[in-house]
Amino acid sequence: MHDGTVATLFFYLFAVTSIALALGVVLGRRLLRSAVCLIGVLGASAGLILVLGFEFIAGIQVLVFIGGIVVLLLFAIMMTSEGSTFEQRPSAARRVMGGIVATAFFVVTLSVYVHTDFPPATAEGLAVSHEDVHAIGRKLLSNERDGYIVPFEVISLLLLAALIGGIVIARKHDPEDT
Repeated sequence: MHDGTVATLFFYLFAVTSIALALGVVLGRRLLRSAVCLIGVLGASAGLILVLGFEFIAGIQVLVFIGGIVVLLLFAIMMTSEGSTFEQRPSAARRVMGGIVATAFFVVTLSVYVHTDFPPATAEGLAVSHEDVHAIGRKLLSNERDGYIVPFEVISLLLLAALIGGIVIARKHDPEDT
């Protein structure tokens, strides 16, 4: 089989998986199951990014979003025992408003897609060399004008906050009691 055919098959596999799990996030009646579906959506998105040949970005997607944010969300859901904070069945007005917002988002996305001229994809355009990966690393850790050290450190603080939040949620007693 040709490499392009395999990449196309994986693209469709990840795309269909992502859409199905996104529907699970939105239509799920239980918050924990929706959060688990969200992990799947983010994983499938990382797979799509991987198919495009951007391994570093896919790794960051998994580390930051799945490893930090969604895991903290899961800790919060599992550690809170109060079921009344989560609305299980939204009212008819909320459903109608959600449908209107979703339709508006779909219309805007479709119009952007229709009115954008996408350049044709070439195999050379997707190839990533080791020099490109090293350049990304140097840019991430550079404090020069075009460097990204500040966003890199903000992401590390975000992961630290997720870790501390998970520890605080998992505590069995009130911190003011000590």
